[in-house]
Amino acid sequence: MKSPGLPSIWSLLLASIPVTASPAQSPNKNNDQIITGLFGSPTSEAQIVIHDTNGRPSWTWNVSSGKNVSPQLRQCLHDACRGGGCAVPEVKWAENGQSVLAIYGYGAIIINHHPGRADDKQITFGVCLNRDGMENSHTVELLPDGKVAIATTTSELTGNIKIFNRWGSQPFSQPTQTLDGIPAVHALLWEPDNNLLWAAGNDRSPLAQGSTSILNSYTYQNGWFQTTPQTRVITPAVHLTSEWGGNTPWWDGSHAMTPIPNQRKLLISTDLDIHLYDMDEDTFVHGSAVQEAHLRGFQALGARVGIDGANLPRSDIKSVSFLENGHGLYVQAVWNETYGKSVTVLTGGSRRSIWNQMLYRARWFAETVW
Repeated sequence: MKSPGLPSIWSLLLASIPVTASPAQSPNKNNDQIITGLFGSPTSEAQIVIHDTNGRPSWTWNVSSGKNVSPQLRQCLHDACRGGGCAVPEVKWAENGQSVLAIYGYGAIIINHHPGRADDKQITFGVCLNRDGMENSHTVELLPDGKVAIATTTSELTGNIKIFNRWGSQPFSQPTQTLDGIPAVHALLWEPDNNLLWAAGNDRSPLAQGSTSILNSYTYQNGWFQTTPQTRVITPAVHLTSEWGGNTPWWDGSHAMTPIPNQRKLLISTDLDIHLYDMDEDTFVHGSAVQEAHLRGFQALGARVGIDGANLPRSDIKSVSFLENGHGLYVQAVWNETYGKSVTVLTGGSRRSIWNQMLYRARWFAETVW
């Protein structure tokens, strides 16, 4: 369930759980690192945390510890949202681990990840999102040629992905290009080998009758994206009455998207289930078969049984991420809520959950492997 077209999904999330990581269960022998965005509350700032698989932090960032935060940008990152608790709906590894890419409050930012250096935690790019239909932005992706793509998650048919010049005037700069055709876009991935921007969203507002989850790809040539995407239907339209009741206006839509390393496949989550897209065969596999192949050890968060008795164990996965060594992690929303409160880590056949905090996305702090 999403809220494109509303002022912001995050303004509805008024409660916050104290920030705690679960006790360590075993040593993290591989030193795998995870990046997680922890929501704030009216009395505490939102945080970006890089930590190990037991939740032990190695690096943190918030608006107060950040450097090069102008008064105008601080207003967007913190002041405009602190009354209800600022959200961090996106956090990503970038630039060989030298940067963090994030949606933090009402800002899309790039932060130096330079531990031990004077310029650590310095913002090098920042755009305010509480304007021009970007208030509900869910993700951001780094592109070549100094460009940044922001998924506005608007319910409109146009203005869905906005491309900014990383080195342009900030924080109120205007996009250099706008891509249409994917309302409620929740996930973006840049595929460098084929110069494609992949986007997961819907064919119309998820509040509209018959809205269908789709996967688009936009070709990049000579510094610009072709404006007509190639579109694939992920799954037929389904009204989300099972979890949310007969009066809900919401229809099934996309949430998370990540490559399966070295397989040329994309795992995509929607409100109801998970789906696997084979990029070479142009085909989809759905549901339990995807879980068995790629999320071994998955366990649903709570009893996820709908009003109509439907069992929805893989519903509302907000984030999923894989390492090349097969380790995985995911965030699943609390039933009847739009956020998660833990990160489940799958490593070597074991499963553990860390954090007890309102959150939306976590990822391995590592390069995306296609």
